[in-house]
Amino acid sequence: MNSYALGHNDSASRRRIGKETQFAFGLYLIYLVSFFIRLPARLPILGVIRFDLILVVLISYFIFANKSTSQPKFDSASRYLLAIIVYSALTLPLVEWPGSVINIGMIAFIKGAIFYFFTVNLVVNQTRVKVILAVFVGCNLIRIIEPLVLNLTTGYLGSATHLGGGNFAGRLAGAPVDVINPNGLAFLIATVIPFLHYVFAPTNRKTFLLYLLVIPIFLYTMGLTLSRSGILALGIIGFGIWWKSAHKFLLLVIGIVGITVIFFNLTDVQKDRYLSIVSSDARQSASAQGRIEGWSEDFKVAMNRPIIGHGLGTSREANWNVAGKDQISHILWMEIWQEIGLIGLVLFILYLSAMIRNFREASKLIKEKLSTDDFLYRSCQAMQVWLLMNLLFSLASYGLKSYEWYLFGGLSVVLLKVARMRVAELSENEGNKKLDKQLVVQPSWRFGLARRINRL
Repeated sequence: MNSYALGHNDSASRRRIGKETQFAFGLYLIYLVSFFIRLPARLPILGVIRFDLILVVLISYFIFANKSTSQPKFDSASRYLLAIIVYSALTLPLVEWPGSVINIGMIAFIKGAIFYFFTVNLVVNQTRVKVILAVFVGCNLIRIIEPLVLNLTTGYLGSATHLGGGNFAGRLAGAPVDVINPNGLAFLIATVIPFLHYVFAPTNRKTFLLYLLVIPIFLYTMGLTLSRSGILALGIIGFGIWWKSAHKFLLLVIGIVGITVIFFNLTDVQKDRYLSIVSSDARQSASAQGRIEGWSEDFKVAMNRPIIGHGLGTSREANWNVAGKDQISHILWMEIWQEIGLIGLVLFILYLSAMIRNFREASKLIKEKLSTDDFLYRSCQAMQVWLLMNLLFSLASYGLKSYEWYLFGGLSVVLLKVARMRVAELSENEGNKKLDKQLVVQPSWRFGLARRINRL
C-alpha cells in the first residue's frame, strides 16, 4: 500500500474517531463549565440532582462504550497516574487512617485524575484543543473578573490576613460561590496570562488590544489578593516570556518601567507585604518566615511515616495529630510525602517527568516543522511557561488532588499526539506533491516520440 493510501486511511480513521466522540466531548465541555463556574452552587437544583456526578458518569460511559476509546491507551504518564491510584488502594491496610482515604482522599484524587482521562480520550484533534483552551481560559476569566466587580461595587474582599499587633488587612478571594482563597485567585491570574499572551493575543489586532486592556486589570486584582506567591508566579511568567522572546531588550525596559510605576502606586500594606518576601524588617515578614519554617514542620510530619505515608487525603489530619497544626501542608511535595510516602512521591515525580517529556518532544516537532505563527506553536509556548510557573507555585501551595496537574498532563499527551498528526499530514502532502510531479514528468520521458509528432 502506498503512502497516499496510508495517509488517506489515517485521515479517515481520525475523522471517524472525532465523529464517534463528538457527543462525549460536548458533555466534557459542559462539565468543564460546571466545574470551573460552579454551576451547582449557583443553581441549587443542579446540586440537588448531583449534576457534575451525572456528567462524569455519562462521559465515562460513552468513552468505554465507544470502540475507538474503549481500549486502554497507556502512555508513560497514564501508567504512573494509575500506579498512584493502585498503590493508594493496596496500602489501605498499612496507612494511619484508611477511613479518611476511602471517604475523602480517594474520591478527591479521582475527581482530579478524571481530567487527565477525559482529556486524553476526547481531545482528539487540533480543533478540540482550541475549544478546550477557549473554555478553560474563558471560565477562569469569569472567576477572576467576578470578585473584582464585587469589590468595586460592594467592597467585597472575602478574606483577611493578620498584620501583627491585632491589625488585619482584607484580601480579595474568589467570589462567594467559588472555593478559592486569595492565593487561589492569584494562581488563576498567573495561569491565564500565558494563554492570553501566546494563544489569544496574536490572533488579530482586536484580541491584542483586548489583551493590553486586560493585563492592567489583572495586575490590579493581583494586588488586592496580597498574594506573595502570586507575585513570584508573575515574576516567573515574566521571565519565561522574556526568555522565549526575540525582543529581550524591549521587554526588559517595559518590565522595569512597569514594575517601577506599579510599586509607587501600591498602598503601604501592599508594599510591606511584598517587601516581606526579601526583607526581615518588613512588618509582615513573620508570616513569610512562618512559611519557610513550615518546610521543617511538614518534613517532621512526613518522617512520622516516611515510606508509605499516612494515607491519600490525610495531610491535614496528619499535621493535626503529629504537629498540632490544623491545616493541609501548603507545599505540594510535603503534602504528597505526608499522604502517600516516599514511594508515592517518586511515582508523582515520574508522572511529572513524563508530562515534561511530552511537552519537550512536542515542542521539538513543532519547532522543526511548523511556523511560529501556528496555533500549536503558540499553545506549546503557553503550556511550557505555565508549567514553569506551576512548579514554582508548588513550593507554596498544595495540589496533589487538584485538577491542574491532570488537565495539563492530559494536554501534554494531546499536544504531542496532535503535533505528530500535523507533521504526518505535512509529510503526506509533500509526498503527494512529489508523486504528482512524477506523474506530470513521466509521460514526457516515456512518450517523447509521440510528443514530437504532436508538435508537427
